[in-house]
Amino acid sequence: MARPRAADYTIQRDRILALAVEAFARTGYPGASMAMLAQACGTSKAALYHYFPGKQALLFEALDRYTRRLRDLIESVRSQGLAPRETLTAAVRALMAEYRHSHAYHAALLNDMRFLAPAQQVQIRAQESEVVEAIAVMLDRAAPGRIAAGERSVVTMALLGMINFTFAWLRPDGPVSHARFADLAAGLWLDGLSGQPVHTGDPRHEQAVRLQG
Repeated sequence: MARPRAADYTIQRDRILALAVEAFARTGYPGASMAMLAQACGTSKAALYHYFPGKQALLFEALDRYTRRLRDLIESVRSQGLAPRETLTAAVRALMAEYRHSHAYHAALLNDMRFLAPAQQVQIRAQESEVVEAIAVMLDRAAPGRIAAGERSVVTMALLGMINFTFAWLRPDGPVSHARFADLAAGLWLDGLSGQPVHTGDPRHEQAVRLQG
């Protein structure tokens, strides 16, 4: 007979996931044994195996949940029906609010995802790609015609790069709050794009614009 689940099973599982990600961020995936993870989570190794079959399962669920959470945040912003500029600004604010508490998840995504099974990596990268594509669409709508088709991915990743690594240097108690930085980043991008020439898709027009510049 299977061992019955305790009433707080889900709460304990969530707590273990959060603490395990912190441990992965500190030591890296290769150095994180189940015994070490159990100690970091304040439980026994046997109890840890009750919740997860191994450390790969721990890492995968943590990163899968996190990237789904980012995707859902962006979808929630899109569903509000805001004007294009306000939609992009709200999306950057939502991401920055999440990033304020997500240092360990970023570190694990950057350093440890390669240790997951190929199918697991594909799933997580697909969710990351959904976030990137959603931001790209928001940029297009907020600055229509200002981003050339061949530059779309670069411009989008540049914006995300500006905010994604704030975990490494933007202090919660510093002179600029995460919310204020979100507004600054969105404003810099949108105002900068507003000064870009409109791209018509006509190669002759594009060449003329380049020559005039």
